[in-house]
Amino acid sequence: MDIEMKIKDDMKALGCNSDLKVSLAYNLYIHLVDDKLMYDTEYCYNKDIDTLYIVARPKKNEKLNIYVPIPTYDEISVDFINKIQENLCTVETGPTVNLAFIEYDFTTVIYTFTKGLVDRPPPDKVSQLRAREGRRNFIDNELRKSRNQILNDALNGGVVDDDDCQVLE
Repeated sequence: MDIEMKIKDDMKALGCNSDLKVSLAYNLYIHLVDDKLMYDTEYCYNKDIDTLYIVARPKKNEKLNIYVPIPTYDEISVDFINKIQENLCTVETGPTVNLAFIEYDFTTVIYTFTKGLVDRPPPDKVSQLRAREGRRNFIDNELRKSRNQILNDALNGGVVDDDDCQVLE
């Protein structure tokens, strides 16, 4: 039995039934072992989120990193990344997960996502911030349009109509 079949059978024995996921995980595993020369490289399976992933150390004395193979045509959302982090990150690995995007020709690009760097504001807060920014942009644009007139009025003392003034006693 050749090594590729043995590794793929081991991955299937972990509980993964998807040939696509096994193939992606196998190619990521080989990429990390042969191309990146990672240490303590192991493949794992999380049944709660039906995900095959690889853990490895970039250097001998560094902490384990998590690598999740993703086909490039999959749509990824922040909720998906949060779900991966919640289910795979441990005290030993820390709050970081690496998504390995794999093309049909097995070209691999790895992006690192760290939980907790920036909290996303709730949707109603985002709407308020956008509305406030829109008002600021409108006021700035109006001030820019009238800049010369405002400066001229300030330098010349401006003109005040008597109708605009009230006498206070």
